[in-house]
Amino acid sequence: MKYDFDTMPDRNGPDCIKWDYLEGFFGKKDLNALWVADMDFQAPDEILKPVMERAAHGVFGYTAKPEGFYKAVIDWFRKRYHWEIKREWIIATPGVVPALNLAIQTLTEPGDGIIIQPPVYFPFMESVESNGRSLLNNRLILECNTYRMDFEDLREKAENASMLVLCSPHNPVSRVWTKEELERLGKICRENNLIVFSDEIHADIVFPPHRHIPTPCADEYLLNNSISAYATSKTFNLAGLQLSVNIIPDEKIRKEFSGSIAKLHLNMSNIFGIVGTQAAYSHGEQWLDELLPYLWNNCLEVTEYIEKYIPDISVIKPEGTFLLWLDCRKLNLTDLQLAHLFVHRAKLALSAGELFGQGGSGFMRLNIACPRANLVTALEALKTALQDKTPVPEDKCCKGGPDDT
Repeated sequence: MKYDFDTMPDRNGPDCIKWDYLEGFFGKKDLNALWVADMDFQAPDEILKPVMERAAHGVFGYTAKPEGFYKAVIDWFRKRYHWEIKREWIIATPGVVPALNLAIQTLTEPGDGIIIQPPVYFPFMESVESNGRSLLNNRLILECNTYRMDFEDLREKAENASMLVLCSPHNPVSRVWTKEELERLGKICRENNLIVFSDEIHADIVFPPHRHIPTPCADEYLLNNSISAYATSKTFNLAGLQLSVNIIPDEKIRKEFSGSIAKLHLNMSNIFGIVGTQAAYSHGEQWLDELLPYLWNNCLEVTEYIEKYIPDISVIKPEGTFLLWLDCRKLNLTDLQLAHLFVHRAKLALSAGELFGQGGSGFMRLNIACPRANLVTALEALKTALQDKTPVPEDKCCKGGPDDT
């Protein structure tokens, strides 16, 4: 392998939320941080070099996106997703969550119903409610160690909604939606005239034989009535560069969305976000091709260890993302007790399932994007913690914090 995924970088010191702010979120700082959805891997030299060269220039004035930026995005989508997008469809924002909030403010009215599919990335809930819209929960169904959409409930909810927020691939349950599932979703959206905002930030982290299907590619209605949000944040560990690309094929939706960006004067992007995104999409493919099997082997390591040594916890079958969804309900602990067990006894910082809304209680989200040795250390700590049979108290310890995309 050309790239080193086994060396743990020193992340303490540069105001890293995941490691430097543990005490503020969990009440302790001597924890193994496996929560915030970024990776404990250094970005590849193919990205670092152009970013450093741009920094060495020393002048950081107002900067436009060059044609090479757009070409890199178009080429990546063609090769990785088999989707031929047009330059004018690409609208940049400083992150996926800001794009979601802009879409809600632009394309819906106060009081409108917006559907989410919990347990799901918690800023979805916050974005709906903070903008004065009505939250409609189309809860996913857990069957045979995997999740599926509840289409009957979705059809009912859609009658009172104007937008659906999709997570594809899904965080935290690790589903990679099939074309057939997206077609059924598209049919319901068409029948009820719903706009779809699709968070596809994890699109590149998909394990064979699964394949990411861009939401607009699954259905003609979705092609003309959706915003699909992508970024290099998860794929190349560039979340701090604060740039996402939103693909909006429909001219009317694109014009309205762009108008909202213009009103807020968000047209220009961070210099290093531009450089990093262009470099990642132009030269990062080999790094990703080596990263994916490493992440998959991390999934196997965790799953096999838990099956062998921690039978009261089970791993929901992973299909994509670097986030594993752990079913801890057999431990018969409240969510407060579960948080105490992980934080105070195992000294592990994970994201508590209840943060992700309906269906999240009794679960924990584990970030496996780190050197494998660190995961083994975490699993051994959890095994030891569960050997302590004294009652687990219901202390109020924080349950896992932000990873805004």
